[in-house]
Amino acid sequence: MPQKTMAYSAVLFSAMLSASVQADNSPLTLFTWEDFVGESVIEEWEKQTGIPIHLVLYDDEAQRNLILSGHNAENIDVVVVDNSTIRVMSQAGHLYPVEQEVRREKLWPEACGRYGRHYLWGTYGIVYRSDKIDRQVSSWMDLLDPVEELRGHVGMLGQADELLTTALAALGYPIDTHSETHLKEAFQLLKHQSHFVETYDYIYSYVSNSPDQEDIWIAPAYSGDQEGLNELQGGDALWQYTIADEGAIVWVDCLAIPMESKRKEEAQAFINFLSRAEISARNTDRLWVASPYKDAIPYIDSEILNDTSIYLDAEAIQNSTLFKELKGVDILKRTRIKDALIRYYDSN
Repeated sequence: MPQKTMAYSAVLFSAMLSASVQADNSPLTLFTWEDFVGESVIEEWEKQTGIPIHLVLYDDEAQRNLILSGHNAENIDVVVVDNSTIRVMSQAGHLYPVEQEVRREKLWPEACGRYGRHYLWGTYGIVYRSDKIDRQVSSWMDLLDPVEELRGHVGMLGQADELLTTALAALGYPIDTHSETHLKEAFQLLKHQSHFVETYDYIYSYVSNSPDQEDIWIAPAYSGDQEGLNELQGGDALWQYTIADEGAIVWVDCLAIPMESKRKEEAQAFINFLSRAEISARNTDRLWVASPYKDAIPYIDSEILNDTSIYLDAEAIQNSTLFKELKGVDILKRTRIKDALIRYYDSN
């Protein structure tokens, strides 16, 4: 990263912070996924502003949404919200409008709306242990209709949207389908797979809690998770990540401000900081997850830019599907299917 550019940006950013923001050095609370912001990024912010960042972590989007809709939301200043949820949360009155950047080129420009600022984007795919699985993993069916030797070694993400997205994609159906037939077929496929499943915990959380585990060999994951899993289990290429042949499923995570936050000005300043090209690139280099900002590209490591599992090529983008916003009735249907699946799993 060019030092002159970084130094100039730091001076300019500090000058833009109002006196009232700098005066209050009590911690700002960022509510986010585990390991989803670079340590050096937090240190840079704290050095420039004197405002500490307090990280509060979640590993379940439903839990996050419940907290944002309750009285505890007043204790959160900035939250990472996925593109498929941000409109629902804002329409329910739980989010405060975020200042928008005009004329800045970015991928998936409409993803975050007026209540969010683009943070990072990536894909939803499959991670697997390269030391345990010697066959090619290339399809969602490798996960949903596994071979016998994977019995007891499959992990799943037990959230309603992700469960049904995985099964619907495997069957070749639209991931936001309203069809009762499609949903029933997906449920039957998930029931079949459940006999192979060891856990419905998010794979990163599962391994974080048990770094020595040897149980899970394959699971759905978000791009970038493989890097964290390899760090946890001490292997540079132990965990591999692949995008299913059925096409990339793209997520965009947005930075948002809860309506109940008492630190909205500081929260906006922190969002502005995280959105800077150099800072966004630093998060990309640390997390191996793509920046949405085209002006960040000159600062990003070439190895990451050339990794087509992170930065999709034009053909992959053309064949990709963005996680979709679901209406209340569709969320309810998927939640009921998830609950029925877990009951079936617990009883067998």
